[in-house]
Amino acid sequence: MIAAHNISLQYGKRVLFDEVNIKFIQGNCYGVIGANGAGKSTFLKFWRAIYLQILVV
Repeated sequence: MIAAHNISLQYGKRVLFDEVNIKFIQGNCYGVIGANGAGKSTFLKFWRAIYLQILVV
């Protein structure tokens, strides 16, 4: 399981995520949906960076 609490991310004045809480449970399949420009790719890049940091530690 990977979980995170109160994640916030912004570029300049544009807020992409504000106090997001999320939990990924092993064995489940997840999808990310949203409008163009909503931050889906940024969200996945963020999680990839977190995942890689976990592997390095």
